[in-house]
Amino acid sequence: MQKTATQTTPIQAGPGPSDVRPYRERLLRIDDVCFMTGLGRSTIYAKVKAGDFPSAVQLHGTSVAWRETEVDAWIAARPAVGATPPVPPAQSAKPGRAALASAMGVL
Repeated sequence: MQKTATQTTPIQAGPGPSDVRPYRERLLRIDDVCFMTGLGRSTIYAKVKAGDFPSAVQLHGTSVAWRETEVDAWIAARPAVGATPPVPPAQSAKPGRAALASAMGVL
């Protein structure tokens, strides 16, 4: 048997790191936006109308979607629970039963 020499060709490298985008923009449909935010459909549409939530982009016909980066930015802008010190409850003008009982010396 005779061996034949095979010719190898160098594998061309794909796009370099400078050619790759660090983040790919995705479009989210309403169910994904509801899942990410914890809001209902009608609440999202009401907030869009009021200008409190990013607007959707038109896909075709009546189909719309939201840019994931805009939804992420909206979520990041929400204050964390417990981030601000709690406001003490206002003193009521009318004393409660315990205050009346202690004032009368019953307790």
